[in-house]
Amino acid sequence: MSGGGDLFGALPEELLHHVLSFLPSREAVKSSLLSRRWRHLWRSTPAFRVRGNGHGFRLFVNSLIVHRDATPLRSFEIDADLLIPPKHPYDNDPEFNRFWRGEVDRHIDLWVNHALSAKCRARSLVVRLEEELAPWRPRRPLRAFASPYLTRIHLDAVHLVGRQLDFSCCPALLRLALVRCRLEGDALVSPSLERLAIVDCQSEIGGDPEALDEMLHTSLSTPRLCFLEISGNYDPEQFLERMHLPLLTEDNVWYTREANVYSWQW
Repeated sequence: MSGGGDLFGALPEELLHHVLSFLPSREAVKSSLLSRRWRHLWRSTPAFRVRGNGHGFRLFVNSLIVHRDATPLRSFEIDADLLIPPKHPYDNDPEFNRFWRGEVDRHIDLWVNHALSAKCRARSLVVRLEEELAPWRPRRPLRAFASPYLTRIHLDAVHLVGRQLDFSCCPALLRLALVRCRLEGDALVSPSLERLAIVDCQSEIGGDPEALDEMLHTSLSTPRLCFLEISGNYDPEQFLERMHLPLLTEDNVWYTREANVYSWQW
């Protein structure tokens, strides 16, 4: 454009919001410095993407939630180290810390609840946490991810127990990825799910965190499932013969040994 004018000046706000939605939220907020027109555009960006750790990170996420407007979210993504180390007289005891690494900051529950609220109506939820030996345990024992809007969920380093594995409360859910998760329950349930990834997950035996089994003891009740990505250490027959998945064929099962489904074609 001749004259060095504003290349974005003629673009409608809807398109500018779309462009900002591909940026990390911290960078989207910084766009407010570009000009008066850009000052408040970040508040209506249909994506929430944050990554970090520490007290400053928590303050930023809380502030971002407070100052956003009511624009529905296309995507809500958190990639963070939120582990709070244990405060215990035996903190320096290596045997004690072998199995007790602390717990995930409770802010994560508030943030996810906000994403799934009627105000945000997030269609995609991504939670990637750093410490798989101290996974996030959602505080809501039932319907932890209940939402009529979610079509995609990606959980990394999360501990799901019992009814938290029942995704019937997400009637629009099509794609689910579970990476480095602990699964403690009889069945993973979703009447609508079409694509599923279970990578490097473990099952607890009898609720004992010291007795982890890499074999998957959770059955699948997903009648519409037509694509499955699964860690190569699982028994193929467990899924093709014993899980009763009518639409799943051997050609649509992908075995992998890497905890990396970020390139998965969502």
